[in-house]
This record gives sequence, C-alpha cells and structure tokens, in this order.
Amino acid sequence: MLEQIDYRGKRFTIGDEDVVVDVARERCRRAELLERQTQREIRQLERAKAVAGPDGANPDV
Repeated sequence: MLEQIDYRGKRFTIGDEDVVVDVARERCRRAELLERQTQREIRQLERAKAVAGPDGANPDV
C-alpha cells in the first residue's frame, strides 16, 4: 500500500490494484442492477398508463 496526501491535505492510501479493480467491478455490477430495475419500473409504468387510458377518460377516479 502507498500512502498519499490529497490536495486538501488529507491522507489516503492506494491499495493493491486488484482491490481497486474489484471495487470498480462491484460499482459496475450495482449500476447494471440499478439500470435493469429502472427499465422494469419504466415498463410497469407504461403498462399502468396503457391500462388507465388517456387522462380524464374516467371521471370516477
């Protein structure tokens, strides 16, 4: 590990490159999962809008 000081004067360590790569992979995996969840929710919203019909079509709601 390599200890460094950033521009604010705070100390931080640079670890093994494998650790950095693992962290990056985990972030990418989480981003992909969130993207899939977002796409599912968009499809559900579009289906709900299709079932509900145009705005104002059902005055009882």
